[in-house]
Amino acid sequence: MTCPLCINNEGNKKNTHYFTDKIIRSCLNLDGGNARETGFYFDLSNDTAFVEFNFQRETSIEKLEETLGRGATDQEIEQAKKIPFSVDYVFCTDCEAIFTEIEEAFIENILPKLRNAEIHEYASLEFEEIKIIRLFFYIQVWRTAVCEESFKLSRDTFEKLRLIILNHKTITEEQVKEFPLSISYMETLGGEKAYTSNFVGFTSDRNPNLIIMNDFVIQFHESIEHVKFFDFYNLNDEHFIEFANYKEEVFKVRILHDAERKAFLRAMVREEKVKVTLSFYEEKFKELWFKLFSVNPSSALSQEFINVIAKEQDSVLSHTRENIMRLTTEFISEKLKL
Repeated sequence: MTCPLCINNEGNKKNTHYFTDKIIRSCLNLDGGNARETGFYFDLSNDTAFVEFNFQRETSIEKLEETLGRGATDQEIEQAKKIPFSVDYVFCTDCEAIFTEIEEAFIENILPKLRNAEIHEYASLEFEEIKIIRLFFYIQVWRTAVCEESFKLSRDTFEKLRLIILNHKTITEEQVKEFPLSISYMETLGGEKAYTSNFVGFTSDRNPNLIIMNDFVIQFHESIEHVKFFDFYNLNDEHFIEFANYKEEVFKVRILHDAERKAFLRAMVREEKVKVTLSFYEEKFKELWFKLFSVNPSSALSQEFINVIAKEQDSVLSHTRENIMRLTTEFISEKLKL
């Protein structure tokens, strides 16, 4: 295919990360370190009640079984051969060099002021390096729109971002400020391993477009008219408009301190997956019970079933389809014995 950035060269580059590897790697690795391909990641979308669990090809099998309480399925093993959040033969070598230049500028000039820095006394930080910051987060948004079908940008916004990135050396600071952009930095304390409690992923069903990249959260708006309070598990507060950077003099980054980070992640997992998953299981149980006995189960019986599902493992999200089928069969069998 033709590289979508330059629209000229053949997409010949393998293993292009559309989320910057340096940012997400410590989140995906088992110990929070920089070794490649040794961790887990999860799909938190609501397309299915079952978590799409993935592990990377160098993951310890012992650690995998300890975490899941089971062995890996054949499908998971096949998926592990793929490198997460990367694509092959989409972008060209020349455009990969553009991405690398933008990423290195951010990693060298901005990242040290946030990650492992003394920021616990600050509610926000202001940066004069507007162009460096915006270009870095623009490539995350634009590459995700290229590589993930469900992550949508309007055609006009997509093209404007493409030209900004392609012409990054000559584009002016004023030109790069066109889109409202909110960045939250999640302070992550407790050493390198603490980063593994963060997430990597994106939402495809909300306005603004939202991306979580380990300790960064991106909220990208296509126009100033789209900026309004966005309630996403206390990620934003009543001062949200201050952080929707638009034609700014300095770029403001909101700081979520470690306790706020943990509360945000807990709330997101609970609401985005666990609640939806348990509701899904309950509805399927009711349907099955009615098919078997031509009567709806009582509320007490349905709740008893959900209690079994929630109690079997430490995390509701670690159930497989096979495990749910087994638990359901055992539950109904026990009730027939009464």
